Amino acid sequence: MHVLILGGTTEARRLAELLAAEQPAGPRVTNSLAGRVSAPRTPPGEVRVGGFGGADGLAAWLREHAVDLLVDATHPF
Repeated sequence: MHVLILGGTTEARRLAELLAAEQPAGPRVTNSLAGRVSAPRTPPGEVRVGGFGGADGLAAWLREHAVDLLVDATHPF
């Protein structure tokens, strides 16, 4: 299973930590950060920085990387 976490929040980091604790049998985790912070605390798992180019870009990225589960844990504002 491949999980993409749209993050940058404490909750996103905590979820990544919980999933990382399930390794090696747990899911593959990719964290996506917006890139608005110069030195973010890097969550466990793979990390990508930057936008997707809108909804179509996100959909293409999900398909290309065989993502099974998308978690939106971004800031609510």
